[in-house]
Amino acid sequence: MKGAAATWSRAVPVLLALVVNLGALTPGFIHDDHRIIEQNVLVRDPSRMPEIFTRGYWSVEGTDVPNLYRPLTTLSFAFNHAVGGLSPFGYRAVNLMLHLLVTGLVVGLARRALAPRGGPAGAGPLVAGLLFAVHPVHTEVLGEVVGRSELLAAAGVVGGVLAFLRARDRDDGGRGFHAGWAALSLACFALGFLSKENAVVGPVLAILADRLLGRRRIALGFHLASGAVIAVLLGLRIAVLGGLNPAGPIHFVDNPIAHAPFWQGRLTALAVLGRYAWLLIAPVRLSIDHSYDAVPLVSGPLDPWLIFGALVMAGWTVGVILAVRRSGATALALLWIGVALAPVANVLMPIGTIMAERLLYLPSVGVCLLAAAGVRAAAIRAAGPDPGRAPAGGLRVFGAVLLVLFAARSAARLRDWRDDHSIFRAAVAVHPRSVRALFNYGSACERRGEDAEARRVYESAIGIYDRFDEAHYNLAGLHARHGEWVDAVEHYRRALALRPDEPRYLVNLGHSLNGRGSHDEARAVLERAIRIDPTSGEAWTNLGAALLGGGDAPGAVTAYAEAARIDPQSAGYQRNLGLALQRAGRHAEAAEALRRALELAPANVDLFAAIGLARLDAGDVTGGLEALREAVRLRPEQAVYRYQLGRALEAADRGEEAEQSYREAIRLAPSSPVPLAGLGLLLYRRGESGEARTLLERASALDPTGGSIGAEARRVLEELRGGPPR
Repeated sequence: MKGAAATWSRAVPVLLALVVNLGALTPGFIHDDHRIIEQNVLVRDPSRMPEIFTRGYWSVEGTDVPNLYRPLTTLSFAFNHAVGGLSPFGYRAVNLMLHLLVTGLVVGLARRALAPRGGPAGAGPLVAGLLFAVHPVHTEVLGEVVGRSELLAAAGVVGGVLAFLRARDRDDGGRGFHAGWAALSLACFALGFLSKENAVVGPVLAILADRLLGRRRIALGFHLASGAVIAVLLGLRIAVLGGLNPAGPIHFVDNPIAHAPFWQGRLTALAVLGRYAWLLIAPVRLSIDHSYDAVPLVSGPLDPWLIFGALVMAGWTVGVILAVRRSGATALALLWIGVALAPVANVLMPIGTIMAERLLYLPSVGVCLLAAAGVRAAAIRAAGPDPGRAPAGGLRVFGAVLLVLFAARSAARLRDWRDDHSIFRAAVAVHPRSVRALFNYGSACERRGEDAEARRVYESAIGIYDRFDEAHYNLAGLHARHGEWVDAVEHYRRALALRPDEPRYLVNLGHSLNGRGSHDEARAVLERAIRIDPTSGEAWTNLGAALLGGGDAPGAVTAYAEAARIDPQSAGYQRNLGLALQRAGRHAEAAEALRRALELAPANVDLFAAIGLARLDAGDVTGGLEALREAVRLRPEQAVYRYQLGRALEAADRGEEAEQSYREAIRLAPSSPVPLAGLGLLLYRRGESGEARTLLERASALDPTGGSIGAEARRVLEELRGGPPR
């Protein structure tokens, strides 16, 4: 019966965790998943798997960002990719299975903590497992695939502590400390730490469990060994990253505590602890983002969250003092919460975020142990000294209602994790003043083509925090896409004022200055970008546009050629080079560059037309005709292709066909002066002055400045107006 009860208490929570969290299997990649998985060359390229252990966690598109070291998490993504490519389901299935594993481990730990000498643990382990299985704060680690780092770290810590206790228990039978379980414990601690840094607390929790759960002697040798393992891994981390914790500058938006005066920062961290405690008690208003100004800095001693946090901290301290003397399980549960929160609470040192629900995954193990200990104590008080008795009816009803509410909240919350748009829309609904949530929601709106909404939320983010350079940058890009060059330039300049040496900002400012026609300013900005990053193909190609716009075709050729050299697989760079060569009078080279562009982008019909014009100008009339006929065949409704084909046919002395092509262009674009002028000139050369004048008059009326129809058309029209018909 005892074995059956143990199996039941483990199986039911695992099954419930599966059922409640099935919604986590259906979404695609979300938020950081795009960068850490989809754009991570170490995940996508099996030949580069060994590099995972020598590079930082944020290795995106071949760029190493040495701020975090989580090689086992990245390696697990690489294995997922090797099996199923970039199909999100496989990654999400692994995460859900890990959550089921941790749920089972929590049940085992609760049983061991509540029955340190093998006696009955009562309903406590079942309660701990059920609560952990369905707690809504856990939805974030399942909502994003990158939550796997939390899952692996928790599995390593809980599994390591449980394996240590199993190894230690063998000593009670006089057979010595069990080497196999001890080795497994050390391996679990190593796995956890190599998955996420907060697992460094594993050996500390093992010491606490050793001291509090029914032992007189501490397993000193094991604890020295676990400390040595962590020390070696810290050494590996330092060797790879170049420092113990080289996180780099923390953005004010992500964690204002890092920028606040010391005591204001620590008091704000205490207020955040109050918010964490409330989320664990009443997880109603959940959000993927709690950045500025969702969690304001504490401004005085009457801040309600500061008061609540202080009360929670005082209660925790008193609880630890009392529990150490009375209940080892309760003391371990309370200390587990504190120790697991310590690395991420912004008290010892600021981290990259002020607050995140995913950071509660490991500390919540202590909360579940505390609930289990409380249920066991209540059952003992209500039913006498038999700890195996079920808890009182009222307590069972309360627990059942709470579990149903938590399960329903988790299932509902997982529906917010459908995609980037839905999760950040939900975040903005919870925290309408969260600058980062607004920014990410705006980005998601842009990707859906909802530019008006994106513009609104970017402006809202800037209104809350004007120094948010990324919001200025994205808003500028939105203006640029709509040809609103003045506004685009303004916001790119404001972004640059905040990050003066950011190459992306310089490149896009240069692009917008080109769009505005300020080619000299654009050239100066882009040359500065190239000095910072000479390998930026975008900087070189935009410099080419600035030089071409300023009339320096040879200089543009040089710039475009450098862009094409940096990225020879870019059809756009080859096309730009071809057009610059055309402007520079190097028509044969232009045709060759455009041919290379067409090889890279065979579906680009414009390239057929560009090749045709380049070959015509190079004297290859036959080649020009062939390319332009192909452009017309692929896109017969495009008037400009018909006009250009007419030019080629005229050059080939095929006047009747040229006339037909010009007339078709006029039919397709009756308000365009260019084909009217082309046909007018053709008829003028054939001696048909009357219709020629009519066509040229129409063209002139549509182009009063004469900039489109050209000098020859203007001269012929003046001749026809002033002299007798020919």
